[in-house]
Amino acid sequence: MSPAVFQTTRFSDGPLPLVELVGALMRLRSPAARRHPPEAVRPLFDLFSDKGEVPDFLLSRRTEIGAALEELATTPVSRLRCELMSAFQGRPRAAWLHGLASGERSARAVLTRCVEAGYRALVEPNWTDIAATAHTDLAHRGRILLREGLAKAIASLPSTIGHHGQTVDVDNPVDRGVPVEHGLIFAPSCLLPGTLVITGGRGEPVTVVYPAPLAPVRGRVGRSDSLSALLGTRRAAVLRAAAVPRGTTELAAQAGISLSSASEHASALRNAGLIMTTRAGRKVLHTATELADSLLTACAPPLPVAVAASSRPAWGGR
Repeated sequence: MSPAVFQTTRFSDGPLPLVELVGALMRLRSPAARRHPPEAVRPLFDLFSDKGEVPDFLLSRRTEIGAALEELATTPVSRLRCELMSAFQGRPRAAWLHGLASGERSARAVLTRCVEAGYRALVEPNWTDIAATAHTDLAHRGRILLREGLAKAIASLPSTIGHHGQTVDVDNPVDRGVPVEHGLIFAPSCLLPGTLVITGGRGEPVTVVYPAPLAPVRGRVGRSDSLSALLGTRRAAVLRAAAVPRGTTELAAQAGISLSSASEHASALRNAGLIMTTRAGRKVLHTATELADSLLTACAPPLPVAVAASSRPAWGGR
């Protein structure tokens, strides 16, 4: 990895909704699964190959579900066909997948409808917990990045990811080199049990998804959001948004509040030692402090046992 690529290597803004959906589906495919998927979601299991892999078009790197669904709905037919034929060696088992590869509108409607239904049923009910855990993990990586640099931040990732000089090694059963001349993005996941590599399109960075360690229960059962109870809903949302450096406008958008309200909450959090504000050129960036990192970790709600149950994936990356 060249020095130029190192300069464009970063961490994501948060978890990836469709990657979390794939993780949830993988867990339901496990022999240890204790629940059955909703009827509306079952066609999605046709997208898993015999190796337990899914086509890359399902692995959107968008951090907002609306943007991820829109991207899926507008994926070129040529890409759908290419990735389906590659995943199934030219022989998809389900009839609707043949229609999808041929550009049939009805098959595309099945895909988008089932993906949205899967997200709503399997991921959205736990999204607050998933986002809180992921942002706590990102805050931890951010502290390391600010204090010790990018190399140490990469080295702090799970043992399936290694860093040696200008090389980043990812434990991947498919032994192949992945070109990263357009950059590298690291993203945490709560539901994907292993490491996953999402190759970028032309001119796009490669994304490495790694499992984020789940927060311990610490006797918080029954308290869905202790951070909001402590700070207030909006202020807690601003602090979670600041787990990665953001401008005031970005804080407002992430927290779903007005710009003036975000500025007010950021000021209060800064006065409490939970946010530090720095200037990068003409832009002001707010970042959660080490104290906030500890607070976010302590207040991160645990995922439900059915979701958090450990399971090794059938595939560790593409």
